[in-house]
Amino acid sequence: MGSAMFDVDEILGSKGNVKAKRCKGGGVIYCKVLKHEGMGDFNLQLRGIKLKNVEGLFRKSDPFFEVLRSTNSGWDTVFRSPPVMDNLNPTWPEAHMDVAILCGGNTNKNIKIVIYDFEKKGDHEFMGEFETTVGGLIAARSFAQGADVNDVNSASAFNITKKGKESGNVVVLRADISGMEEKKKKQKKQREVPPPVAEPVVAPYAPPASFDPPAAQPYAPTAPPPYATPAAAAPAYVPAPPKPTFIDYVSGGCEINLGVAIDFSASNGDPRQPGTPHFLKGNEKNDYETVIATVGKVLSAYDTDHQHSVWGFGAKYGGVIRHVFQCGPAPEVNGVDGILEAYRSTFRTGLGMSEPTDIEDVVRAAAAKAVQGQSIAQARGGQSYSILLILTDGKITDVNKAANAIRTVCDSPLSIVIIGIGDADFRGMNYLDDMQADRDIVQFVPFNQYRHDKHALSAATLSEIPDQLVGYFLKHGIHPNPPMQQSMDDIAIDDHDENEEFFTFY
Repeated sequence: MGSAMFDVDEILGSKGNVKAKRCKGGGVIYCKVLKHEGMGDFNLQLRGIKLKNVEGLFRKSDPFFEVLRSTNSGWDTVFRSPPVMDNLNPTWPEAHMDVAILCGGNTNKNIKIVIYDFEKKGDHEFMGEFETTVGGLIAARSFAQGADVNDVNSASAFNITKKGKESGNVVVLRADISGMEEKKKKQKKQREVPPPVAEPVVAPYAPPASFDPPAAQPYAPTAPPPYATPAAAAPAYVPAPPKPTFIDYVSGGCEINLGVAIDFSASNGDPRQPGTPHFLKGNEKNDYETVIATVGKVLSAYDTDHQHSVWGFGAKYGGVIRHVFQCGPAPEVNGVDGILEAYRSTFRTGLGMSEPTDIEDVVRAAAAKAVQGQSIAQARGGQSYSILLILTDGKITDVNKAANAIRTVCDSPLSIVIIGIGDADFRGMNYLDDMQADRDIVQFVPFNQYRHDKHALSAATLSEIPDQLVGYFLKHGIHPNPPMQQSMDDIAIDDHDENEEFFTFY
């Protein structure tokens, strides 16, 4: 009927973690991302007994089943089994479902099992259904333990119905929850009370070889020992609340702001010469543009308003070296396309690529903007965090100066991602990544290592940002706001993108 492709990053960057897209041919698909709560896997194996044939006189049905969960708007399919061909007493392979998705951890929540006759054209014919719960399936299996599964009475079978009439039975061969053992062990370990101190071992009495009674002493009464208040019982163990996650902050409306800083220093070479990283190749992207388009797209998706600052460093204007300057005609640009246009437009401004390569000023500028953004957001009950993406050929003139600047701003609501472009010696960049500071805010990624794997490049870029964001807010005693809610009427609907790539998995 229709399809649409969503980026999880874009959904998380949207208000209420909801996005909507129009389908080609009409209709709208809404997509919401929820935080996953690991609650183990529900393992289920079913067998049908004497299912009513819906294929006619000379053929048998090819049954498969679906497991549906109850939602506020009806029933959603969670699992679909493969069909068992030409069989009215099918034994389906084991199914494995996430308990959190199936029932939200509530084993008494209604679920539905629906059986269909498989048709190649997709118009599967309904054979029957029954409602139960995860707990009901587990109880049925426990009750039938050791029973003859062919005997529907002793095996505690479920009756399936079609239009109010019985159309066969289903027995449970397996129903249990696995994957919670490790979690329970950790909880148990937290609750364990330290073992009592062992009583001292008293050696058996051994009389001395000879005994001389001491001389008699005059009687002197002794004062009774002071009253000792009985020790209060140890308070019951109360587990600490779970540590909030990046998703908790984003779901609560934390604004992510992306700024980009681009290295225009002379160490990049003459941008008019082919083979240099800034060489503009018409419609073909150079290395800087490739990183902006790939990494910038991922980071920009989390930016709520998609307005980005674009700075340059390492160039001369009017004979004066600038260690931070605005790229493009506006202080902020819209989206990744705006970043790319600001980058290209900089070469039309008469800049001269120069030396030294110094990131100190751009780091301080990004930190100042991050602090201001968080201050404004906090005043209205919100939260703000910033990411500075630095694109450089890696030949920073004074690494110690850069390190001191980063240490100075490490308590800001800021993460710094440095992408090394080219084949330079990146030992200085690795030093900035690994150096000791009050808070780790730097992640260095060498572009050439991931040149041919855009997904790996994006993953390497994002690997440390979630923990850095959570670490900043927890250090300052700032907890996530409640998840934002958004009505359907307030959700912006994106148009269908003809260039989207769709994948079918079998």
